[in-house]
Amino acid sequence: MINLHNLVTDPRTLRLGIRLSQLMPTGLGERVAWWLSGVVCQIKPAAYRILEANLHQVLGPDMELPTLEETARQVFYSTLRSSIDLFRALRFSFEELRAMVDFPEEAQAVARSLWHRPGGSVLVFPHLGSFDLAAQAFGTHLPEPQVLTLPNPSPGFQLTNALRQRSGVEITPLSSTALRQAIARLKRGGLVSIAGDRPVSGSDELVPFFGRPARVPSGHVRLALKTGAVVTVGCCFFSPETSKYTVHMEPPLEMLRTGNREEELTLNMRRVLDLLEATIRHWIGQWQMYVPVWPELVEG
Repeated sequence: MINLHNLVTDPRTLRLGIRLSQLMPTGLGERVAWWLSGVVCQIKPAAYRILEANLHQVLGPDMELPTLEETARQVFYSTLRSSIDLFRALRFSFEELRAMVDFPEEAQAVARSLWHRPGGSVLVFPHLGSFDLAAQAFGTHLPEPQVLTLPNPSPGFQLTNALRQRSGVEITPLSSTALRQAIARLKRGGLVSIAGDRPVSGSDELVPFFGRPARVPSGHVRLALKTGAVVTVGCCFFSPETSKYTVHMEPPLEMLRTGNREEELTLNMRRVLDLLEATIRHWIGQWQMYVPVWPELVEG
């Protein structure tokens, strides 16, 4: 049986995808993405079953199966379309690239507020829409951005990380060295970005996420508590109305202090997770989460 994860993260597949994406007209790319999403949902590989379990927890036990299946297809379509758009954008000028992404004044105001804050800023994002495309288009709007990614990346993810650095964003796979760099960056008023919805380590504490315990990362809150940084939740969703990607950024959160570090971690994690949950619920058809957030749901 074909392993979909291994296939799509193989460097040869990625290079082929880049080449084909740059040859296809925009309309054709959209139709291909929709067709392929239907094929995946018919075959139902392991990635589909994982995605469906994640979506089911978010949508709730009363969600009817046809709606769940349609949402899953929308997610696969979102993944394929955003990948095609990102690959196409690699040959664009920055002016053409920025034309693909709306950066509303409200989001720009939040971005401006992050510049040179004492203690720095931590930008937390869910795997939704195309944050990579937003970083490519508007990396210069953010102060010295460093993105912490998965540790020990496979060759396919190494290639993806290399593509992400086009706009000057520094990509650092998670390690002790990368964490030291992140702390130093925050202390000089820079920005560190990290995903907040993808389980990374079995050592992370279980916390309620969409009403069920999950091992979502807490590093963003720990960094903020250590350096005095603010935490901002942001995403970049695709808007069918404008046929563009749109940047959304929540106002920065100052970390609440109680004098007890564990209480502070629990309290501030809840505040960040509430924003992440609201963001994911609002654009659930674009939440591209293909790893088990709640493994017991997949195993069951």
